[in-house]
This record gives sequence, C-alpha cells and structure tokens, in this order.
Amino acid sequence: MHDLKNGILSPLLQEVRDDDTLLMGLRGTYITVYYRGGQLLKVTRDSDGYSLTFDSKYDTNSVLDGRLARHGCQDILKRRIRSIDDTAQVVSILSELKRLMDRHPQVKSGLEREFQQVTARINSRSKSSNSSHYFITDIEHKYDDARYDMLGVRWRRNLEHRDRKCLVPVLFEMKYGLDALAGTSGVIGHLKKTLDHLTNAAFLTGLRKNIEAQFSQLSQLDLIKYERGKSTEEFHTVVDHIQIVLVLAEYVPHSEKLMPILDECDKRIAEFNTPGLQVDLRFASASLCGYAMHECTMLTTEQVRLLLDTWKS
Repeated sequence: MHDLKNGILSPLLQEVRDDDTLLMGLRGTYITVYYRGGQLLKVTRDSDGYSLTFDSKYDTNSVLDGRLARHGCQDILKRRIRSIDDTAQVVSILSELKRLMDRHPQVKSGLEREFQQVTARINSRSKSSNSSHYFITDIEHKYDDARYDMLGVRWRRNLEHRDRKCLVPVLFEMKYGLDALAGTSGVIGHLKKTLDHLTNAAFLTGLRKNIEAQFSQLSQLDLIKYERGKSTEEFHTVVDHIQIVLVLAEYVPHSEKLMPILDECDKRIAEFNTPGLQVDLRFASASLCGYAMHECTMLTTEQVRLLLDTWKS
C-alpha cells in the first residue's frame, strides 16, 4: 500500500486514477491492471523490487520490442522496477500495450469482459457510484477452484445497522448474450458451484476477509468513490448474509430461455441450507438505461418473471 500511495508505484496508481479505461485489482502479493476486461499488466513484488508481466499473446506480430526501443526502454518489461522513475517509464509505454490489446481478436470479441469492467467502473469510480448501493472490489477473482467475474459489496442502509458492519458480500456473475445462459458454465452451473462453495466455512471466512480488505484498500487509494465524510474508520462485512447477483447483458426480450432457468434457480436456492447464512439471489437490471446498481433494481426471480411477462404483452 505504501509503495502505491507514496512510493515506487505511485505513478501507476495515479495513472489508474486518471485513466477511466484502467482498473486496478489488489491481490495481496501482486497487482493486476485491467484494460477492456483483460489483464494489461501484472505487477509482482519480490525481494529485489517489482517484476512486470505482459501477456505476449497480444503481441501477435512481434512488434512490441521495436516500439519500446523507440521509447528508449526496450527492456522495461524484463527488468526489475526499483524506483519511481522506473514506474514512470512503465506508465509512459502503457499506450503501446493498450494498442496491441485493442487489435487482438480476443479483446475485440470479448464483449462480456469489457462490459464487466465498465460495470465495475460505473459502480466504483464514477459520479454514479456515490448514489449506487453496490461497489465492485475485484474482477476475474480466483479462490482455489472458485472463479467469479466480480466481487463486491452491497452498502447497507443506515437503518440496517448501528455498527460499522455496512458491507454485504456480493458474488457477481456476468453472462453476455443468450448463448451464455445454458450449459455447464451457464447460469445454473454457476449457481450450483457457488452454493457448494458457500457451504464451506473456510471459503466464507476467506471471502469476507478478502472483500473487506479490498474495500478498505481501494478506499484508501481513492479507487472507490463514496460519501464517507471525514471518517477514517474501516467498515466491515456482515457474517450472516451474502448476495449472488446475476448480470445478464444483451438479453433478447422475446426469448423464452430464461423462464425455465428461473424455475431451476428457485429450486436450487430452496434446497440450500447453511445455518446462520442468508443467501439472496438477485438479477441486476438497469435504472432506466445505465450500469449503476441500486437495491431497488436488483430483481428477485419472481420480479424477473413479471418483467418477462410484461415484455411479451
């Protein structure tokens, strides 16, 4: 944290603050900088400074070395980062890395991940985030065999708490288009795996600690925008409530694919039983048109059914 706020990596933090197309993920021993939903740069700390990782798959025509040479730093991605000047040089060549990613087929066709990053930005760093009820703390999260598109929190209203436990952990899953709804990696497959993980006490404890730490760190780094006044106190997660939020992007209103999925979701949730834990399944919808997430626009399965019926009529 010190190296990001006031030390070696501070130019990188400032660049992420200034560039709305970038998102920073804090992973304990390393930092990930995302661009258009893909990993732009991985920064890993070791005993001799920081090492950088840029996925060479984006350099399909092997042009990166030549472009970096024109900047006078051909070896910048291969050597250790040990000073603010080193990091400033890295920041100066990020445009070259972004340019390669912009032209890569995986990024150009990866609308789900790009939509995911935009959702994270709007609900964490935009003007809308100050009035939304959800904050995104991480994307592309991995924990043992668990994979989640986004982690975040629902901010509890004042009437819901009288302590600092303001944060309800939220597991987000993004599905882009009709083809992503079914199959082993579809809505039901993901819900089943998630409910299995939520029966694991160690997973729950780790999830809460992780989300709480991420929220605190992102707040300190000014990468989450919300009205906290002059308070410097840290906020904590509740232990008895978790939300699972499904974000279904570009759903076709006249499709009938979702109705049977809703029935199966109800069945899975009804069968889930972990004493002392309330699991709340919601479907994200828009406030008229937009990405900001509000409590009243998080729909239950029954509310989704009513919405689908309205679209048919």
